[in-house]
Amino acid sequence: MQIAGALQGKRLAPIDITTDDDKVGTAVDDLNETIADYDRAVLNSATDPDSSRIRAGSMPWRRS
Repeated sequence: MQIAGALQGKRLAPIDITTDDDKVGTAVDDLNETIADYDRAVLNSATDPDSSRIRAGSMPWRRS
């Protein structure tokens, strides 16, 4: 199952990570903002919210 299909209609919790690495912190902040946007879309009754930004934002943590 693709991530986008698995996330459809689900409310996601923000990722909490503490680090001194600016790149990781920025990536996590961006991903949390994307998740918040997705949650708002779901709460506003979106029937097909766009989860592609979540997939793209999670790419740094995916294994090849």
